[in-house]
Amino acid sequence: MKFLKYPFLLFSSFVFSQDLTLEKANHLATLPVKCLQQEYPNKLSQLLIDSTEIQSPKVLHPAFYGCFDWHSSVHGHWSLVYLLHHFPNLDKKAEIIHKLKINLSKENIQAEVNYLSKAHEKSFERTYGWVWLLKLQLELETSNEPFAKELAQNLKPLSDLVIERYIEFLPKLLYPIRVGTHSNTAFGLTFAWDYAVYSQNIQFQKSIKENAVRLFQGDENCPF
Repeated sequence: MKFLKYPFLLFSSFVFSQDLTLEKANHLATLPVKCLQQEYPNKLSQLLIDSTEIQSPKVLHPAFYGCFDWHSSVHGHWSLVYLLHHFPNLDKKAEIIHKLKINLSKENIQAEVNYLSKAHEKSFERTYGWVWLLKLQLELETSNEPFAKELAQNLKPLSDLVIERYIEFLPKLLYPIRVGTHSNTAFGLTFAWDYAVYSQNIQFQKSIKENAVRLFQGDENCPF
C-alpha cells in the first residue's frame, strides 16, 4: 500500500512539541543564552577561495557566530524567541531580548546576506541551516513581543535569499537524502513548508509540492 505522496507536508512540527512549564522553559533558556555570543569553540563550514576569507567566526557571521556552528546558533535564536512567545515572563527576558537585538541587527543580517550571496557559498548550510532560519523567521513574525517585529524585518532579506536558494536547488536534487542526519531532505521540506504556507508564498509552495512528489511518490511501505 502506497503512502501519501508527500505526507510530511501534512504534519506541522508543532504536533510533536512537548508540554512545557515555566520552570522547564527557564532552564532551557539558559542554554542558548550562554552560548549565543560565545565565539569559541567554533566549527566553520567554509569554502576558502583565497587568504582574504580567513576571518574569525564573529567577523564572518556577526549574527550567527555562537553556539559552536551556524545552524546551532540559528536554532538557539529560534529557541529563545519561541520560549518568549509562550512564556513572556521568563526570568532572563531582558537579557534575552538584549542579546537578540544585538545579534539580529540590520547590519549583522546584511553581513550574513553578503556571505551567503557569494557564488561559491550556494551550498552553505543547505538545507538544515536554511530551514532553521525560516523557523526563526516564522517565530519572529508570529510573536506577540514588540521587539520581534523589528527583528523579523531585519531577518527578512536573509530568509528571502534562502527561499531563492531553495527554489533553485530542489529541481537539481536527483534523489532524496534519506539518512537521518542534518541533510535529510524530508526534514528540510517539512520545515520549509511551514513557512511557505504561513507567508503565502505560492511559488515556494509549488516548488516544495512538485519536488516532494517527484522525489517521494514511488516510496512504498516506508517505516513511519
